[in-house]
Amino acid sequence: MSLRVIWGICRIQVLLVAGAASAAQQKAALPSSQEASPLPILVNQYCAGCHNGHLKKGGLDLDGIRLEDVAQHTNEWERVVRKLRARQMPPAGMDRPQESTYTAVVSWLSDSLDKASAEHPNPGRTETFRRLNRTEYQNAIRDLLGLDINATELLPKEGSGHGFDNVTVGDLSPMLLERYISAAQKISRMAVGALRRSPGGETFRVRADLTQEEHVVGLPVGTRGGALIPYTFPRDGEYEVQIRLMRDRNEEIEGLHESHELELLLDRERVRLFTVTPPPDKNYESVDQALKLRFPITAGPHQLGVTFLKTPSTLLETRRQPYQAHFNMHRHPRRTPAIYQVSINGPYAAKGPGDTPGRRRIFVCQPTKLSEEEGCAERILSVMMRRAYRRPVNAADLRKPMEF
Repeated sequence: MSLRVIWGICRIQVLLVAGAASAAQQKAALPSSQEASPLPILVNQYCAGCHNGHLKKGGLDLDGIRLEDVAQHTNEWERVVRKLRARQMPPAGMDRPQESTYTAVVSWLSDSLDKASAEHPNPGRTETFRRLNRTEYQNAIRDLLGLDINATELLPKEGSGHGFDNVTVGDLSPMLLERYISAAQKISRMAVGALRRSPGGETFRVRADLTQEEHVVGLPVGTRGGALIPYTFPRDGEYEVQIRLMRDRNEEIEGLHESHELELLLDRERVRLFTVTPPPDKNYESVDQALKLRFPITAGPHQLGVTFLKTPSTLLETRRQPYQAHFNMHRHPRRTPAIYQVSINGPYAAKGPGDTPGRRRIFVCQPTKLSEEEGCAERILSVMMRRAYRRPVNAADLRKPMEF
């Protein structure tokens, strides 16, 4: 049995009771349901001297409940079971019952409480289902669907309590509820690989104050700057990657004084090597337009990398290391070009949902004929609901989802 009560504030103190009544008198005073109980004898002899209506040591009064059904006062008797099982009561130095008496009383109390809990289950507080904050939401999606999402882009910013504000689901504002619904729709489509009405896309920007003169962790050695973007592609098909370079206040590409090699990678494998050169007519839009590529990508999580090949550079020996922050046009202008943003659009000519780790986690079976579809759907839902509910599911739990 799961004991749901909090440990008592004060420990139970048991003293010897002088002039204890005989076992026969106690049996006569007991209700018929308690006749076989060894509890009243123990309470009268070792407990009632301190835990009575007058003293109430440890905040416990056994006088008013010892002759009643255990199921009527489960919280108090669960505290008693804990203390007796640990042999903490009666306290050291006081008269204590024999080991056989301890065993008999603890066994009888435990069985009685288990039976009462099974007949009258108490689920606890069910009126306050607190919403998940963004971190909890992101982890829940990962555990349920095998998807790594960025919850900060899907859900609004947390308040001062970082999501731990005890806002119940029933008290959500309409705007926040809409955000949760739209996030669920987007995540669901991504999880099952649903076909979009038209190709979509996302844009990832590099921090404007980031100096892109050195190696970025995760990208190949011998490169500088750029970005490594983890991205889950929804379906098998062709995707278009568009790269834009950083500009200054005059809308000119910063640091573009000579030719540079720009590398596009997918899972650390080179897809294309672009050559970026200064435009002769100062038309910097033409430079970005040439940094576009459409190529086939399989569905699932991938790492898209965009970076420059690093040219050899010498560092003069000085007493102080030079200041390497190059992102300010007037004080510390960029010496070489830098990535501003990377856009991913698609899929074009989609070939299917593809085989991804997340879909293998969801679709645990595949029906081969019409008669197998309902049983397969029930199995898929059972696995999903088991993870979501964190407990076994039964036919009653599956009835409503199966209606869909």
